[in-house]
Amino acid sequence: MKKVLAFVMAAALLALCLAGCGAGAASQSAQSAGSAAAQSAAGSDAQSAGDAASADAEVGEALAAIQSSGKLVMMTATGFPPYEYIGEDGQPAGIDIDIAQLVADELGVELEVLDMDFNLLVDSLKSGKGQLVAAGMSVTEERASQIDFSVPYAQDGQCLMVAAGSGIATVEDLAGKTVVVQEATTGHILATDTLGLEPLAFKNAVDCASTIIGGRADAAILDRTTIRTLVSAHPDELELVGEPLTEEQYVLGIAKGNEDFQAVVNKVLQQAIDDGTIEALMDKHLAILAEG
Repeated sequence: MKKVLAFVMAAALLALCLAGCGAGAASQSAQSAGSAAAQSAAGSDAQSAGDAASADAEVGEALAAIQSSGKLVMMTATGFPPYEYIGEDGQPAGIDIDIAQLVADELGVELEVLDMDFNLLVDSLKSGKGQLVAAGMSVTEERASQIDFSVPYAQDGQCLMVAAGSGIATVEDLAGKTVVVQEATTGHILATDTLGLEPLAFKNAVDCASTIIGGRADAAILDRTTIRTLVSAHPDELELVGEPLTEEQYVLGIAKGNEDFQAVVNKVLQQAIDDGTIEALMDKHLAILAEG
């Protein structure tokens, strides 16, 4: 009887041990599976966080580049007063340069100005030579397909500038006359595409005025404010005639995909418009040019 009891107890003990071992194995297996799942989830979360960080980096790339370099590179084309011209110190000056300085101040960086031909501005912006174009630029379909723009900050229009006493009063009087324009501007587009003229294209508005004064051209198609500035400097030789041929708005150029920088530029411009800064800059530079 004792032997039978001992056998039964031994069998029971063996069963308990086997059950315990099985539970331990199952627990270990579950723990391993849970650990693997946790690692997978952590990896997925890390990848998602990395993707989000990458997206943020792309969105903030323009501002990061400006702030890391400590400067805002603005590109312009002097010879278009009062928006951009060469000051008495030999450096670019004008309304657009002052506006770009406001943007630089908002970002806490220095302003660097690159002066180039107007027809190079869009390609230079696209290639990353600078972050901002400020050059009395109007929106056109071709430009809009390549770059983005700020909110408008000034309004103007194309007009006729002629030699004083020429008798030219309207575009109809341009038949057989020599007309000059600033290359790649909306004035150039108007002259060729709309009016069917074959104008001589110069690098800037000042050269157009000099050509008329020198007797080598009869008229120029340029922005009204610039014509007024040039006529004010040469009242005996130049005059503005007729009504504006177009209505245009000036904007700043920004490379596509830089919405963060665009937002800063728009904020600065809107504030400058609302508080009268843009108007004050116009008066300031017109006065400087009148004295010169």
